[in-house]
Amino acid sequence: MLKLPTRDILPDWLADAVNLTELAKGSTVWLAVTGLSRAGKTVFITSLIHNLLSALHNPNRMPLLRVVGEGRLLAARLEGARAHRLPRFPYAANIETMANGGWPDRTADISEIGVDIRFVPTGMVGRMLGRISGDAATLKLKIVDYPGEWLLDLPLLSQSYAEWSRTTLALWQKGTRAEIGADFLSFIGDHAATEEASEAVAKQAHDLYRAMLMTARDKHGLSYLQPGRFVCPGTIGEVPYLWFAPLALPDGSDRTKPGTLGALMEERYEVYKREVVAEFYKTYFRNFARQVVLVDVLGALLAGRTAFEDTRLATEAILQSFRYGQRNILSTLLGSARVEKVLFAATKADHIPDLQRDHLSALLRNMAAVPALEVRGSDADIDVTALASVASTLEGTQEIDSQRVPVVVGRPVGGATQAKFYVGQVPIRPPRPEQWGAPFLDIPVFEPPVIDPAPVDGVPHINLDLALESLIGDRLR
Repeated sequence: MLKLPTRDILPDWLADAVNLTELAKGSTVWLAVTGLSRAGKTVFITSLIHNLLSALHNPNRMPLLRVVGEGRLLAARLEGARAHRLPRFPYAANIETMANGGWPDRTADISEIGVDIRFVPTGMVGRMLGRISGDAATLKLKIVDYPGEWLLDLPLLSQSYAEWSRTTLALWQKGTRAEIGADFLSFIGDHAATEEASEAVAKQAHDLYRAMLMTARDKHGLSYLQPGRFVCPGTIGEVPYLWFAPLALPDGSDRTKPGTLGALMEERYEVYKREVVAEFYKTYFRNFARQVVLVDVLGALLAGRTAFEDTRLATEAILQSFRYGQRNILSTLLGSARVEKVLFAATKADHIPDLQRDHLSALLRNMAAVPALEVRGSDADIDVTALASVASTLEGTQEIDSQRVPVVVGRPVGGATQAKFYVGQVPIRPPRPEQWGAPFLDIPVFEPPVIDPAPVDGVPHINLDLALESLIGDRLR
């Protein structure tokens, strides 16, 4: 039987020709945006959409997105109303909030929004397509917003309840976490895994454990919090299989005795893994061809050693969702589907001078151990950058100790006028334990700039266009 060549071994010109029909009718790429609490996902998506819609009127906002910089963009419009599987991302309400000087609410569940980008292709594709559809192609950009906390659950799929309990309790019995979790640790100290199963005890343990996670997130800036749905449940609601928590189990034993509290917790843990974690990857994650992971590195530095180390652990856990080894859990869940490109982005780059932004990128790269992924093989194509979805400051200089140093100029929240701020030095590597004695940075919270809600002027930003070019630029050629 004659075997036709696959697209990846066709000559470039013929491979381009094969794609003409797709280009003319409108190809689709799914871009998923996620990140941990306070990383700025909602603002990122709102600014990205607003700047795409404004690019024809003010191309100077997005010059590093080549389709804009090269003058090939013909139109960018929000996708028309249609029946979606997911709730619609509230772009219009968010941009109005930002135009009124506020920041929109953070992500609580998964949502989507579409932007149709009409453009002139380049090279032979453009010339051939011109004979078919008048020089124009359309890319349907589907943007999905979901909580990064959900990605922290992938490691659970390879852990038994006993393994997860031991690992989790070992983490929460040290340092700041032990102080945060005093009530929960005391409670499970009074309730052994071997005692008779009790719905009331299980629910109380769950409530104390979840309250501990929420306190760790909201008051201490911690990020490595499992299970992720305990802090960002989405639309699941209060279902009984969520009512579990780790328990102290004897070393060397992975089995719980039927009818015990440990067995009840284990059963619910396994249902959670099957019905929530695995289903998210099989139903949604498999569609995400391109992915942005936002990380608030500056916030972690400001919060101190515990929060910084916690952010590093969370980032490493998230990275597992883009490693496709032979016969691993991810490959089993997704089959042949996989994320092609991933961009890890350190946010709020406007809070530091331009010369410090390379340091910020390097710090994130080292936190996530991204250098180890340079030999990518079958893994996703991963890159790192620093960006600001909304630039609230300008560059400036100031003389300090007879030296002229770079500073940022902005209006702090509640301030009447703009002022100069020397914010300090961003390290390029995770600080050693002895380096945490003095704060690395001193950064205020800045008021946002004036934003026009009409899609004309766009939103001032840093590297948003470069990030988008890295993620989907190849689909806009």
